[in-house]
Order: sequence, then C-alpha cells, then structure tokens
Amino acid sequence: MSVLRSFACTCVRALVFGLGLGLAGQPILSSPAAAEELVAFTGYLPPLSINEQEKGIAVELMELVAEEAGLDIKIRFAPWRRAQLLAENTPGSLLFTAAYSRNRSEKFQYIAPLLYTESAFVTLDQPLDTFEKAIESGKVIGVHLGSQRSQILQRFGVRNVEEIPSAEQMSVMLKTGRIDAWYTMSVRASYMFRQQGYDPGSLVIGAPVTHGIQWLAANKDLDPQIRGRLSAAVSRVWRDPRYWQIVDRYTH
Repeated sequence: MSVLRSFACTCVRALVFGLGLGLAGQPILSSPAAAEELVAFTGYLPPLSINEQEKGIAVELMELVAEEAGLDIKIRFAPWRRAQLLAENTPGSLLFTAAYSRNRSEKFQYIAPLLYTESAFVTLDQPLDTFEKAIESGKVIGVHLGSQRSQILQRFGVRNVEEIPSAEQMSVMLKTGRIDAWYTMSVRASYMFRQQGYDPGSLVIGAPVTHGIQWLAANKDLDPQIRGRLSAAVSRVWRDPRYWQIVDRYTH
C-alpha cells in the first residue's frame, strides 16, 4: 500500500485546494445548524463497502465526511447495478465507490474522490502483468458484473471474460479453478481470500495495469450548497490522520 499511498497523496494535493473552494472561489464552511439528512447508496463491494455490520473502507470514510459536513447520511446497500439505479432515481441522493465513466457522468454529478485504488490480474500461478499477456495466456478472466473494469477489459480487447455478481463468488471460483484469473483491486483479492479462509499468500498479483478513483457522486438534483459542503468535507477528511488508519485496518 505504500506505493499507492504515495500516489494518492500526490493526487490529493492537486485536488484539495480546488475541492475546498466554492463556485465563486470562496471557502465553503459547514453549517453549525442541525445535521441535514441524506441517503447514500453503495454496493456490496468489499473491502470498500461490505455490509451494514462490517462497513468497509469507503463506508467509514463516508461517516467521517458526514461528520465534517454536518450532515446525517444514511447509507443503504444494494447490488451494485441496483444501487446505481436507486441513486439515479432518488432526488438529492448520493452514490459512492463509483468509478468515472462518460455514461455515468450523464446521470450523476461527481463531487470528490474518496479513495485511490490500483487493479491487477490475480492468479494462482503465473503473473499477468499486462492486458496483452492476459490475452495471450488464453485464461478465463473473472470480473465484477456491471463494473467499470468489465468495460476496460472490452476496450483492451480481452474477450475470454466471465462476469460474476460478487467478490465472494469470484474468490471461490479462482480457488477452485472455475476461473483462471481475476481482474480486480489488489486489496480486494487479498481481503476476500482471507475472509473465505484461504491463504492470501497463495495469490499471484500481477503488476498494476490500471489505477482508479473511487468517487463520491450524487443525483443530478443534489442541492449545490450540499454539494459544496460535501466537497469541502472530503478535502478535510483526506488530511485527517484517521483516513489512513481506516485504510490500513482493512488492508493488513
């Protein structure tokens, strides 16, 4: 995680100043009034968002954002595709752990980056360090159903792909040989293997082939003032020592 942390810190330094400013270039301050209530949708995307009991990295970060913004944010879990539909059709709602895409940008407004991640091909034998090697290997690649990574594989010409609904299923399928490789976040593969009782040390994690941003996004109807408060709150959370304490707790 040290390389990723360095990458994230470099990126956030470039973003923090802009995120802390309003549309007119003035700082946005959290209101001291009673917290306003919002609903935020996310998927079952461990270790970023797990469930109501175990939470996850992004869920705990959203709790810090709510605290900083003075907002009462109710987090609702759903299968990822449904979570996106719910956020799209619920005025004033939020969506988090969302990668950027042109299609999504037409449906949502992107507020701020919550987390930087890196993705790789994970196998149990030979490393796959590039998309070209993944194609040449002929291996069956598992990827999360409806995810941005599925679209990335298509864009790079990877055709031997199986879309699978959950990370739990993919970890079991990789372990039992029903898929040969898993294109996912490196931290997710290790976390899920550990959760399933498998040895994460048996994983062969290739070199990162993509870096991503897990965004906090919102329904197009979100009040601009609330958007500003959330944006400023995220920039403060990035500088909060608790940020990396949360990340480390789920990745070690």
